[in-house]
Amino acid sequence: MASNRSVRRGQEPVTYTCALCDSEDGVRWYCNDCQENLCDRCKEFHKRGRKTKNDDVVSIGEANRHGDMPVPEVCKLHPGKLCDFYCSDCNLLICSMCLSKTHRHHNWKRFEDEFSIKKQHFKEHMTAVSVKIKYFKNETSERHRINEGFNDNIDTMRKEVNSQRTKLKAEVDYIADAILAELLALEKEESTMHKKDCQRSEKKVEELTRLLEPAELTNTSSVSLFETERSLRTTLYDVNVKYVSPKQPSFVTGGIDRVLLTKMLGELHHENQYEKTDIDSKHVQRLSKFTVTPQNIILGICPVDDRHVWLSVHQFKGLVLINRKGVVIETVKLDFCPYRTIMVGTTDILMISFPCSTFVYKLSLHNKQVTTFADIRPHEIGDISINEKDEVFVSTGTPDIVVLNQSGTIVRKVTTGSETIRYVVCLSSGRLCVVQKVGESFTDKEIKITDESGTVIQTWTGELDNGQKVGSKQLCKMSCDKYDRVFVPDISNKQVYVLPRNGKQAVCLLDRRHGVVGPSAVGVDTCGNVWIGCVDGTVHVMGL
Repeated sequence: MASNRSVRRGQEPVTYTCALCDSEDGVRWYCNDCQENLCDRCKEFHKRGRKTKNDDVVSIGEANRHGDMPVPEVCKLHPGKLCDFYCSDCNLLICSMCLSKTHRHHNWKRFEDEFSIKKQHFKEHMTAVSVKIKYFKNETSERHRINEGFNDNIDTMRKEVNSQRTKLKAEVDYIADAILAELLALEKEESTMHKKDCQRSEKKVEELTRLLEPAELTNTSSVSLFETERSLRTTLYDVNVKYVSPKQPSFVTGGIDRVLLTKMLGELHHENQYEKTDIDSKHVQRLSKFTVTPQNIILGICPVDDRHVWLSVHQFKGLVLINRKGVVIETVKLDFCPYRTIMVGTTDILMISFPCSTFVYKLSLHNKQVTTFADIRPHEIGDISINEKDEVFVSTGTPDIVVLNQSGTIVRKVTTGSETIRYVVCLSSGRLCVVQKVGESFTDKEIKITDESGTVIQTWTGELDNGQKVGSKQLCKMSCDKYDRVFVPDISNKQVYVLPRNGKQAVCLLDRRHGVVGPSAVGVDTCGNVWIGCVDGTVHVMGL
């Protein structure tokens, strides 16, 4: 805090001396160009001077410099008083009257002292800002350089891809042209043989015709008859002709091996640059990606915990236990190809077969024994799910959903309208999420959220949060998390949608930009990680 002596000094009136006449009366002006104080009379002479008439003469309180120091401004509360002091507590310039009345017990300094400090701080800040500006300019320049290098690299790889494509096309064209040339040669060979055989036959017909005409004129005498008969018999032995029929060629169509083609064309290797997507204020990132069995569709994903899932794979009679790195931990052989699967607690798996049947099977993980859990004939089962009460919900390819207890007995039915139900997922509080077919096309589907009685609460027909709407879509096996967010794979559009609990607009979680090829099944594990299986045997594990 300032001393009383300093306060008294601060209360003394501020006086200025005219630089031209040394008068202290009426010194109210300042020449910014000459840096001089002026009284009223000298200010008039100054403005009339030939060399000084255009100088910047202002009120002394508005002067912007006074030697190396600016002239204090005039106090707004006490006209005529200059702000010669600075209150550190209030961060305010004050005059002597302000100091004596309001700021006496505050921490204050003389204007000149504080100005020097502020000026030094100002220089330091300016230096820091300049350094920052230089830093960000360098960063921007470096980013431009990296971007140019990145784009050049992309262009180079694009040329390599097109070059490989041209080579592959050339090889395919070469093989196809060789087969076509071979077919043409076979065609010409057959045409030549056909012409020769026909000419030979026509020649024999002419010979036999010439022999037949005199035989018809032979009289009935015994000598002529015997001679003619002998001639005919000899000729018949000579005209026997056997044709060698050409063997019909066949063309066995080869299968398209995408994995082999990918290896032949080349693969793109880059670090995971998955763009994070906000879903209910939660960030999404890919934890891992691997291929289980190339070109085999992942039909079902049954999570065990946050590290392991059971997979059902197209045309494979068994279940495969796999970890998040894609390592096969265990395989269970079955007498049928499993289709959809769900966990019952931690000890059993319920599953249905592919092609669909009327049976629900139960696999005991303890002894790997399979038993028939339920038979709902005459209906065929399309999908299964289990609710919080351990009731099993089974879609039947009709508008009805059959509900089974843990003994496999039908306890009730749920009807959600007149459209065929393809897939079903049990949500919390007895709610259901179903996929229904709404048109003649296989890709005309919509999602409905219903209550326990089947009354529709919400319908999703393809609306997205970006304002777009998905039209034709081939939706597959869904799953949900503990927040009742439904994860919906769409094979035809190569996307996975997330439908919020109370939202009518879905968010795109994963699409073709991230290498997804036909997502066919989704499973959510105990930690909320989303496992996405695709038609090419690839599995993406996403962390929310």
